[in-house]
Amino acid sequence: MLCGHQEVSGWSSTLFTLYAVFGRHPIVNMLLQAVFVLFLSYVIYNLLYVRQFSASCGKYKQPGQWYFIKRVIVYLNCLVRTWTRPDDGGKPSADRPRLKSEFPIAQNEFPQLLQSHPSALDSVYMNGVDSHGNTLVAKISRRPGRTAEVWLMLRLADGRYFHFPRFPDTSVYNTDGKSYTAGGLQFTVLQPMLKWRICFNGLLRAGQRDKWNGEDEGKLVHVQFAFVWTAFTGSFSNNFDIDASTLSDAIARETWSLAYLDALAKFSHALQRYEVWGGYLGTITIAEEPERELLLRGVKDHTWGKLDWDLFDRYIINWAYLEDGTVYSIAAVSLPRMMSHFVYGYVTFPSGQRSVIKKTDLHLSCLGEFTDPPKKFCFNVLAGEVNCYITTHQKQEQILYSGNGWSVKIHEQLTDVTLNGVRGWGVTQYMYRHGGDCPVPQQRSLPLLHEPAAADIKTARLLVLPFRDPACASSQVVGGKGSQLALLSQMKENFIVPNGFCLTVASYKHHLQDNASLEAAIQHLQDVAYGKQEGDLQALSKAVMAQFSATKLSLSIEAAVLRELNALFDNEWQHKPFAVRSSAVGEDGAEASFAGQMVTFLGTIGLSEINKAIVKCWSSSFANQVIEYRRNHGQVVAADMGVCIQEMVQADTAGVLFTRDPVSGNPGIMTINVSYGLGEVKRLMFWQRFSNVLYYISVVGLSAIL
Repeated sequence: MLCGHQEVSGWSSTLFTLYAVFGRHPIVNMLLQAVFVLFLSYVIYNLLYVRQFSASCGKYKQPGQWYFIKRVIVYLNCLVRTWTRPDDGGKPSADRPRLKSEFPIAQNEFPQLLQSHPSALDSVYMNGVDSHGNTLVAKISRRPGRTAEVWLMLRLADGRYFHFPRFPDTSVYNTDGKSYTAGGLQFTVLQPMLKWRICFNGLLRAGQRDKWNGEDEGKLVHVQFAFVWTAFTGSFSNNFDIDASTLSDAIARETWSLAYLDALAKFSHALQRYEVWGGYLGTITIAEEPERELLLRGVKDHTWGKLDWDLFDRYIINWAYLEDGTVYSIAAVSLPRMMSHFVYGYVTFPSGQRSVIKKTDLHLSCLGEFTDPPKKFCFNVLAGEVNCYITTHQKQEQILYSGNGWSVKIHEQLTDVTLNGVRGWGVTQYMYRHGGDCPVPQQRSLPLLHEPAAADIKTARLLVLPFRDPACASSQVVGGKGSQLALLSQMKENFIVPNGFCLTVASYKHHLQDNASLEAAIQHLQDVAYGKQEGDLQALSKAVMAQFSATKLSLSIEAAVLRELNALFDNEWQHKPFAVRSSAVGEDGAEASFAGQMVTFLGTIGLSEINKAIVKCWSSSFANQVIEYRRNHGQVVAADMGVCIQEMVQADTAGVLFTRDPVSGNPGIMTINVSYGLGEVKRLMFWQRFSNVLYYISVVGLSAIL
């Protein structure tokens, strides 16, 4: 049998051991007794006198029973969380800021994987201001189902104001579902945590509009801008960098239960958010006005995870940049089920020192609790050891709606501010619950056509494939043009695509294998193009094209072409005109397109002419302009090739529709180029109709002007 303190285990044993070592000292013993008496007195006081009273303004909790004990527990938990937070393995600096998060830094900056939940989002919000009154607010919030929310506000120094044409609605459909691109607005990461590109090319509505009007879209103006945003501060993470004293105060005011603590833990892991401040340098063009250069400063906010608006009652966020280089972000949030009132934020001074908010009299109950947001207000904050007195004055306000069915109403205010008398400019954002109806019909994104996965392609080695074959929809099998025709052929109810088939990349490789000298000439051309050997690239290009054009199709390829013509058109193909079109792998992409630089043969009749056209299409892939374009854009010089053979439509007129202006990218101008039959260009005329969309039609004919 054990005796004495040997019967005590775990933490109790540790306490007894410490007391045995230090408790015998008279001063230490007195201190321990004093701490015990104070603790016991506090417990008795809470039990006998302190009552839990619910709230002021009906919902904001006040300190109640066990407030100080709960606050100490939360405070200590915050310290432990700070000590144990993940690290990226390096020291933070102004050039290399550190984001404490459960993901690596580089992955934080790029589009995040959307969770399978209706409240899932991946949002990037950016704003920028300058001393002249120019202000930009831009946001893309990626949502499930290839939908997004877009905010875009632009106020110029001369007082003109432009905003996203769907405002106050923010919904956008049919996005790519992968990038920060929606509604003509695009955010691109250039260097994680340091540089982003912000671009827009589209229509904005001139003037203010806060109510939905589906019949009158107002005056739309073509606006283009492109900025490079460069960070000048480190990151501030809402998950790790909030001051422990303000967070512990907010949580300690609430009524605790196991269900509450569990919900609080889930909420803290459901959403990731951080902010970084930087400068925007770029140009902006309004309609036909001269291009102007702007230098703005503002915040970039990245939020991702699950954002359940039902948890929010209200919030206010204040961002501002001051003329001395100070920046601040100060917020107050009401989450009735979590924290009825919670304030947080920071001030970054010109020296680069960031001080978190420890105290403030900013309170939601004083800021539009039962009315619209105030146009002017002031508040005090203690940032580190610095007392700050802040004034805010609204100069422009935009109302917009967010969430499913307009569940949330946002007041986005462009403001003039002061901090301890220093002038600045900023943005204040108010969030309210919206109990009204949503007048905008809910939509769904259209199904997106996808190329088949490599594992699903069973016929890739065939020499020819009809458009209807699923494998023909792969650009790696038949090239870009062929795959697009095959994908359109799958949408019979929406598009009428003339029948046809493609010679596959396997057919092209088969032809090269049958002509070993040609394959060697192409390899030599590549070596010169890549700088491995010296030589005249233009002369080599001509030589390869001439050598290619002199070759003939193998009997197996000829037989495959003939078999497909008979299968699709019976014996009628011998008298039908066909279009024989080049289709290279990688010819159309987001960064480069060389499809139009290779040849197409129209009105081709007969097997012999079709076979010759096939060889010439392959040969055109080695034209000098094509090689130079590919080389300058970092693409493969000798790209794999497919060829499309498609029945021609006997049209009176034929043309091309550009849904955006091919020069400026203006979506308000649609251009149609039309020619009579297959005639050459001799005359040109145009017809214009002005409205919110300008239609420009050029007609090319063989004879007189209409």
